[in-house]
Amino acid sequence: MTEDFFWDIIARTKSVAGDDMEAQLEALKNELSGLSATEIIEFEKIFGDYKVQAYRWDLWGAAYIIGGGCSDDAFMDFRNWLISMGRTVYERALQDVESLASVDLCEEADMGAFFEEFAYVTSEVYEEKIGSEMPYPDHEYPSKPAGERWGEDDDGLKQRFPRLWAKHNDA
Repeated sequence: MTEDFFWDIIARTKSVAGDDMEAQLEALKNELSGLSATEIIEFEKIFGDYKVQAYRWDLWGAAYIIGGGCSDDAFMDFRNWLISMGRTVYERALQDVESLASVDLCEEADMGAFFEEFAYVTSEVYEEKIGSEMPYPDHEYPSKPAGERWGEDDDGLKQRFPRLWAKHNDA
């Protein structure tokens, strides 16, 4: 599986589902069900690689602002969401985190950018198809996020991410 094919799958599921996260899960299940076991594992490998690439302090800061706080588990869910939004949103966010200020979230903004269930689809489809647990690809997870750490004080986040702050804070 190529990265382009991976992103094509994400684009098709997003196109079918729009902003409905449950519908995107179903669309992804349908897409993955048509793949071979090897391709499902390859999809998971690419998905994991993109999650590792997005393990960055600036993206965690964006998730913190959008969600009104963000634990390490929630940051995993945020990266799932970021990938689920498609290649353009993902790549723009890696180039400029503030680009996420132009992304519309579902009505519940604190939940609209966190997509835990998206991470489980490949293993569910694999297990249904093959009848056993999916062998997870090895990933080299860094011990800490890349980039410059931010502080949780409002002023630091507001100064570092002004567009995101303006969009997701009432003050």
